[in-house]
Amino acid sequence: MMLFENIGRPCAPGCGDAEEIRARERQVSACERQSAEDRSEATFERIAKRGRMTADARVRALRDAGAQIWRLNELMGLECPAEGHARPYRLGVICALGTVAGRQCVIVASDNTVAAGSWWPGSPEKIVHALDVAMRLRVPVIYLVECAGLFLPKQSETFAGERGAGAIFRRQAELGRAGIVQLGAIFGDCIAGGGYMPLMCDRIVMTEQASLCIGGASLNAQSKGQSGAALGKAATHVHVSGCAEKRVPGDADALEVLRGWMSLLPTPACAFYRIAEPFEPAFPAAELYSMLPADPALGYDMLEIIARLVDASQGRMLLADVGREIVAVQSLIDGLPVVLIANSAENVADSGVVHAGGVLYREGIEKMRRVAEAARSDGVPVIWLQDVSGFDIGEEAEREGLLRYGAMLLRELSDAQSAPHLTLVLRKGSGAGYYAMKGAPFGPALVVGTALSQVAVMQPETLAGTLYDRKLADARLDDAARERLLEAREALVQAQMEASAPIQAAVRGDLDLIVPFDALRALLVSFMRSAYQAPAHVKPVRLWSLASL
Repeated sequence: MMLFENIGRPCAPGCGDAEEIRARERQVSACERQSAEDRSEATFERIAKRGRMTADARVRALRDAGAQIWRLNELMGLECPAEGHARPYRLGVICALGTVAGRQCVIVASDNTVAAGSWWPGSPEKIVHALDVAMRLRVPVIYLVECAGLFLPKQSETFAGERGAGAIFRRQAELGRAGIVQLGAIFGDCIAGGGYMPLMCDRIVMTEQASLCIGGASLNAQSKGQSGAALGKAATHVHVSGCAEKRVPGDADALEVLRGWMSLLPTPACAFYRIAEPFEPAFPAAELYSMLPADPALGYDMLEIIARLVDASQGRMLLADVGREIVAVQSLIDGLPVVLIANSAENVADSGVVHAGGVLYREGIEKMRRVAEAARSDGVPVIWLQDVSGFDIGEEAEREGLLRYGAMLLRELSDAQSAPHLTLVLRKGSGAGYYAMKGAPFGPALVVGTALSQVAVMQPETLAGTLYDRKLADARLDDAARERLLEAREALVQAQMEASAPIQAAVRGDLDLIVPFDALRALLVSFMRSAYQAPAHVKPVRLWSLASL
């Protein structure tokens, strides 16, 4: 790639906090397995006896052979309490980004191992967010449905309101108006709201064990005194009502139909927009473990991180001579044009003034705005790498009008994007810096975390210092009072560290997924292929001029 320059250098072996980071990644993996282990073997035996697959098995069978599946919001519902005999697995639904028939898509699969695939409090929000990902990436959605509607003991928490179950159908309608294809397969009982979801699709396939009805057999018997033994079966909806297009014997057949429909869609545009052959980075992703200190107060060279993510570890610096606390690089991932915007994680000298790592200053904020504006104009996807503490503060910051510069940047980030953005929180996303670097409220397609990520207004130690250090400096304090304050300060630090930890952030839905460092490159490749699958506009022009300034 002669257009770009080499970036990065080999990492010295055995340095950094690799063992600590891998230990934290194992902890995340253990949490992701936790709810799966709550289900009994009898559950799986019952499903197999009926000739059906679990939702997990359906997703695996649907994807292309060897293709990666990226589970979205996998930890949401981890702390959801059991209701009687049932504890929801993944909030009753699996949402994922994957590859089917060579095309990137979002998959929404009802979990049929608990409460007949019902929706729990939090299920609608999880599904709607997955559909938001599809909207921002402009990729098709496939629904694998076996859903009894709302989990009735909790219906009051899920039915009404702007974020209730009805929000799923509204978002589906919006996807349809945006021209995004939606395909549905019905495998078992699909009742009430669980029936509306596939009916909002462009095409539907039903298995012989499937049923699609407004009210289930029990409600039908109670309200109308009718038997519901054959209520809404495939024969009715394919040959009589016309609600579905195709009728097949079983699960595997339905999945094959979906793959066939996906293969009829336009081929991805990636090959057209790819400007060079894809190359792996010159330095292995495993070196990331030795480059990022686990302590968020310690610095590192952000350009070295980028060198392990982009093709051939090559790129061009944008606006390199201004706002040096911001690193903006034009490069390729999977041979496709991309812009990466990151904040420096170490102190930087700019115009004779030292700028602290992780802090945003006026010229850097304006630099981010200009680069983001150019990327939007040219339709180039942007990847944001955050390790940010927030905006600079103090009298100088107020004289320079940092708040105004920040507001101008937020206006740019709020504008309709012609290409998707992805936000990666490497270690910390704090304060207004989190928002200014394309935080979740500003519509990135994905917010990705690592085992080191912390998302909070303030880092725990900073918050504790703000609340307690002035009190501790009071000379009038006796020893006992000072000891109590110190204990309270330490307790606050520990509580905030737990609340801002990546697992808790993922449980809240602040992170869409937590990715091991050695899998980050693969995730970014999937993102880039999604972004260029059906792009609205790609013609890099202005970004080249920025590189020459």
